[in-house]
Amino acid sequence: MNTNWKYILIVFVLAALVGGGTFWFSRDVDEVLTAINLSRVNKPEEVEDKTAEENNPIKEKVEQGKEFLLRMEDKEKHGFHKYYYALEDKFEERLHTVYSASIIYTLLKVYDFDGDKKILEKIPEWEEFLLFMQDKDKENKSYGAFHYSLYLSPEEKEERFVVGTAALSIFTLLNLYERLQEEKYLESAELAGDWLITMQKENGIMRPYLRYSGDEWVYGTKESLLYNGQVLAALSRLYQITQKEKYFDSAEKIANHFETRVKKEGCFLGDEYRSPNPISSAWVVMALLDFYKASPEEKHAEIILNCSRELAKRQITENTDPLYHGRWTLAFSTSGNGWLAEVMMEMYRFCQNEEAAGCVEYKAAVINVIQWLMQFTYSEENSANFPNPQRAIGGIFWDYNDKYVRTDSVCHALNAYLGIIPYLEE
Repeated sequence: MNTNWKYILIVFVLAALVGGGTFWFSRDVDEVLTAINLSRVNKPEEVEDKTAEENNPIKEKVEQGKEFLLRMEDKEKHGFHKYYYALEDKFEERLHTVYSASIIYTLLKVYDFDGDKKILEKIPEWEEFLLFMQDKDKENKSYGAFHYSLYLSPEEKEERFVVGTAALSIFTLLNLYERLQEEKYLESAELAGDWLITMQKENGIMRPYLRYSGDEWVYGTKESLLYNGQVLAALSRLYQITQKEKYFDSAEKIANHFETRVKKEGCFLGDEYRSPNPISSAWVVMALLDFYKASPEEKHAEIILNCSRELAKRQITENTDPLYHGRWTLAFSTSGNGWLAEVMMEMYRFCQNEEAAGCVEYKAAVINVIQWLMQFTYSEENSANFPNPQRAIGGIFWDYNDKYVRTDSVCHALNAYLGIIPYLEE
C-alpha cells in the first residue's frame, strides 16, 4: 500500500499562507487516516509512482527544519540560540546549553533518517561547546552541572544551574556515547547525573535549580513536573547504560512520587509553576516510559497507557473549531503542542510493542497535531517579505500573536515527524 501525500500537501500549502489569514481543513480521525493511507487507484502496478515521494510535505518539513536548526548555530562558539526573531532577522545575544543539547539530539535523529554527513562533521565543534558549559570545579556546589547559558556581549557564563539542563544534556551525551563509544561523553553524563542526585530531596522531588547570587548559593524550592520528569528520564537512561544502582535508586524515588500523585490526583497534573496542564502531565507519562525500560513492572505500563489515553482525549478535534483543530486544550504554543506530538508518537510505538488496544488513537493524534503545526511553519510563501526569508524557512513560530521562533518548537516537531513517517506507509 502506498502513501498518498496529496491531501497533506494541500493542507500544508493552504496553511502556509498565514499572512493574509489562516486557511485550514479538518476531518475526523477515520477520514484523516483514510486519506493518508489511501492506495493508488487505477494505476498499473508496473508503473512506478514517484509523485508521493517527491511531494511528501512531512519529509520536506524535516529537510527545511534541519537546515533551519543548522542556521541557529553561533559560528564562533558553536552553541545554539534559543530564539530567532524572524521579523527583524536577529538573535538574542546569548547561547543556551539546554537548547544546544536538544538541537544536537534532534539533528542526530535527522542523520539517522537522511544520512547527512555534515551533521556528523559538526559534532566535534558542538560537543566542545556542550562540555565547555559544564562546571568542572570540584569546589563548587554546581560541580557536574551545566551553566544555563552563555552571554555573548560581554562573554560570560550564567551562574545558574537548572536540573532540566543537566538532564537533557545527559540525553545528548549518552546518545553520542552510544554512537561513538568515546568515554568523555559517558564521563560527562555521569558527572551530571551525580550532581542531579545532590539536588534531590528525600521524597524524590528535585530542587529545580541552583544559582550563585553575590557570595552565596541559592536553591530553587518549587516543584516542577517538567524538571522531575526530565531528571527521571535521564537517570533511567544512565542506569541502563552504567548499571549503577545510585542512578536507579534516585530515579525510583521520582517514579514513586509520580505514581503516588497519579493515584491520589489522577492523570491531569500541575505543579507549583503551573496549574494542571497537558504538557506537565505528558512529562509524567514520558518519564515513566523511560523508567519502565529500566524497571519493566506492570504497574508502570498501566499508568503509562491509562494516562496517555486520557491525554489523547484532551486534543481538540471538533470540526467546528478549524483554527485550533489538532492542538491540545490548555496548550497554546507550538513548543507545547510539538512536545505533545512527540509524546503521542512514543505512545503509539509503546502501545504497539505492548500489543495494547486502541493504538490508532495515538497515530491519529500525531497526524492531527502535525497538521496544526504546519500552519505555523515559515515557508517561501509566508516569509517572502522578511528581511532574511531564507533564514526563516523551516522555523516554527510561537503562536498567532508572537512570530518569533523558539528552537525547541522545531526540535519537538521534527522528532514527531521522524517518528511517524515509517508508520504512514503501513
